[in-house]
Amino acid sequence: MSSKGLTVDLPTGGFDRAAAVHAIRESGLPTVFGKFSRGDFGTSSKAMAALEALVEAVDVGFAAASGLKGLILEEATSPGSFAVATLQPTQEQFVAAYQLVITADAVARRLAELGSRPDVEGTMELEGFDELLEMGDAPEALITRVLRLAARYLELHPLTGDASRPAKRPSPDDTATHGASTMMAFMELVRRTSQHLCQTGALRPLGEALAGRKCKIAGYSYRGMTLQQDAEAVAGLLPMTPDDIVGNADYLQAGMRLARDVAGFDFQQHKNPKRINPVLFGLGRPGCGKTVTAHAIGNYFLDYCAERDIPAKFQVIRRTDWASSYQNASAMNLVRIFREEIYEFDGVCGVYWADIDTAIASRSSSGLRMEEKQNLGAVFGVFDGTLLPKDGKWFLLCDANTLHMDEAAISRIAQNPFTVEGPTEVAHYVRLMRDLQLKDLQSLMPTEPEAWDRLGQAAVARNLSGRAIDAVCGNIRARIQDFEYPDSYFKASGDERQRMLGDLSNPVSEEDIHKLMVDWHQFQQEAEQRDQSDQFEAEVEGLVRQLNASRAAAERTVASELDMPDTPEAPDTPDTPNAPDAPDAPDT
Repeated sequence: MSSKGLTVDLPTGGFDRAAAVHAIRESGLPTVFGKFSRGDFGTSSKAMAALEALVEAVDVGFAAASGLKGLILEEATSPGSFAVATLQPTQEQFVAAYQLVITADAVARRLAELGSRPDVEGTMELEGFDELLEMGDAPEALITRVLRLAARYLELHPLTGDASRPAKRPSPDDTATHGASTMMAFMELVRRTSQHLCQTGALRPLGEALAGRKCKIAGYSYRGMTLQQDAEAVAGLLPMTPDDIVGNADYLQAGMRLARDVAGFDFQQHKNPKRINPVLFGLGRPGCGKTVTAHAIGNYFLDYCAERDIPAKFQVIRRTDWASSYQNASAMNLVRIFREEIYEFDGVCGVYWADIDTAIASRSSSGLRMEEKQNLGAVFGVFDGTLLPKDGKWFLLCDANTLHMDEAAISRIAQNPFTVEGPTEVAHYVRLMRDLQLKDLQSLMPTEPEAWDRLGQAAVARNLSGRAIDAVCGNIRARIQDFEYPDSYFKASGDERQRMLGDLSNPVSEEDIHKLMVDWHQFQQEAEQRDQSDQFEAEVEGLVRQLNASRAAAERTVASELDMPDTPEAPDTPDTPNAPDAPDAPDT
């Protein structure tokens, strides 16, 4: 079996845009959109945008079908042969299914900007679907027939509102949005059915052959007929690299080593040749660089895997991903994220969970809520390997400011702990300020190495964190760029603007930088003292309130006892009037 891959790039102007427009016109979709989404002058602009997006998606499908057909024919003929190869019926069906899958993916990407992606379950009926794919030798005829079915599907699912009340009628934009979402739902059913058909029966060998090749269609990577997630698009990572990290060398190196080990996962054996601990824990004060270090490791992991064609993603766990206001939802969402989005990802995966101590309460706390107990169970499942197997397919970076957590959690996390200190040496501060944060302004700052050494010593003496240095550098930049734009700036060229900015900028001296550093440190200390004073006064006020309440309660108790009247004696029982004598008992 040849391992030659498939790469399809769209030329300028599209592959066969005229055929795509003709197919959509013949399907009747423009009439349907115009009927349900009419503006003041015909079809609404949003509906026209949806049709234009469909044209682009159909054109991508044409290009993919042509590329796959060419690959099959190329492999069917040997070099130097006069044979003219033709596609067999099963191969035609397979090309048709591939065209529909690629088209459906392109529809989802383009229409997602106009309407929300719907939740779709199941597939279409397989009976008769293979007959639809027999038109695979004519891509335009195939997509025209499919889009005719889509037009009927739209007619069966209109957004009508209350026609008797004008105020309740949906707007043209609302109906166009609904049409886009409905179209995505239909094409998702087509995609799933096409994939399912290629995984069974006569088309299965062709699907397995395609899965063994590297495919890239219009810039998107595929494994067989499955679109690979764009890891960089979903990662949410800061643009940090290992070279941008100052200090934290041990933590950074350990994370990069762990990333390389996970990248070595064997997908054929479904295990990692190395037995690794997938959890790396960092403990450090706020602002020491825990977050930026983790993001640098994440970018390193993605780049390392991309260079070696390894499917990979990196996920950042945010508080909004799992925190909820109702019972059990947090733990359930945590389980879903780790099982579905991380472990079921078709590749290796890295995860970063910042401030993990906020999700782990101590079981010894008397006020532990059921929600927090459920979170503990879910997190312990990750650490113990009961929720996700520790098979070397994933790794987790997590950190915390303190160790005020459950002892059981600490014992699980701290199997591979690191103390993250951030910049601690003179060279660290000099590199962070001069070479990284302010490297574009070096011509406006001191150039003597001795001056920067003294500034680094001042930072060390004040034990400034990386976040504090970032704030100081922001103040330095503001001092340098403290000027007003002249009117000539807005009409100048790019080079002239740069020259004007250099002339208008204010150089800063060593004394200026030192003063900004001292002022910021003094402000921080005053703010901390003020915060501690406010907390102290609040605690004192609470204690005084409790003492006053206790004193008032005691005084009221004593007063109530003094004012209580004597207990009256029980009144004499009144004489009972004489009752008539009872008759004598009869003689026996």
